[in-house]
Parts: sequence; structure tokens; C-alpha cells
Amino acid sequence: MGKILEAFLTDQLRVDSGTERRTPEHQALCEKGGELQDQLAETLNDKQKKILEELVETLFDESSCNEQVKFERGFRLGVLITSEIFYAQDTFL
Repeated sequence: MGKILEAFLTDQLRVDSGTERRTPEHQALCEKGGELQDQLAETLNDKQKKILEELVETLFDESSCNEQVKFERGFRLGVLITSEIFYAQDTFL
């Protein structure tokens, strides 16, 4: 088995966002989003807070679905580019 495939199998190689460091800009946006959500929650009654929580979870789930589609498409495009390069490698030798 290849080293990369083995790393995936043993969870040594992961592609989730938990393994990546955030840029300072990304970290600032995450913190600002949390602060704004907290500020909004302070002004809402219990029913409205529940709706806000459900909205945030739904938006997160939707974003996750979009990211999965983008990852799959990018991966497929990368494989196509790689196969194209291997197909035309004779022109360089």
C-alpha cells in the first residue's frame, strides 16, 4: 500500500479544517462572527435564540456541503490534469 493511502487509513493524514492553521485574517473573521452572534443572542428571547441557533447550524451544514463539492471537483480536476501531463510526457523526452 502507498504511504499516502496508508496515512489516510490510519488517520495520520486528514483533510478537515481542524488540522490547518488559520491565517490572522481568517482568525479575526471567526472571532468577529462569534462576537456578533453573542451580541445578537443577548438581545433575543428564548424562542428567537433557538431560531438563531438553528439558523447558524443550518448555514454551517450548508457550507460544509459546498466545501465537500468544491473539494471533490478540485480533486477530480487535479487528477485530470495529472493524467493529461502523463499522456503528453513523450513530447518532452
